Amino acid sequence: MRFVFALAILAATTSSLLADDTNLLKPTNKVESWQFEQQQGGEGSAKAEEEAIVFTVTKSTGTNWHVQSFMTGLDLKDGQTYQVTFEAKAAKPMSIGLTASIGEEDWHQIGLYEEVYIGKEFRKYSYKFTAQDVRKDKNRLGFSLGSQVGTLYVKNMTLISK
Repeated sequence: MRFVFALAILAATTSSLLADDTNLLKPTNKVESWQFEQQQGGEGSAKAEEEAIVFTVTKSTGTNWHVQSFMTGLDLKDGQTYQVTFEAKAAKPMSIGLTASIGEEDWHQIGLYEEVYIGKEFRKYSYKFTAQDVRKDKNRLGFSLGSQVGTLYVKNMTLISK
């Protein structure tokens, strides 16, 4: 009987150690959590509004990465599966890029790029990816926004190891 009880405790402990639901990201609704970038003629802004971060593109070149915003400094592991989840809405429907990449020259993607259609009501989005060719503490996760003028609201963004 003690042996069975000990096995049950061991199984529960191992299971909880393997399933780490720790959010690897900074608070979504804090401007300082994000690195907001405007390049080659793309223009926009970022601000906090209650529980959301609000990204506004005021001038679009038609190229999505000309306005983008990332959470940086992520220590992701090669071969590890992650799940990113967030809620989003747009002032008018828009498409954005959700991407994970390294935050240094050559800026390559590390296993995630999704074209996401965002409607006018908050909706939950969730994507799994396996990280590959990462850099220690030099990975980033965020949005390419510059394809069109518009406003995006994002809240409750998490990144967890699966």
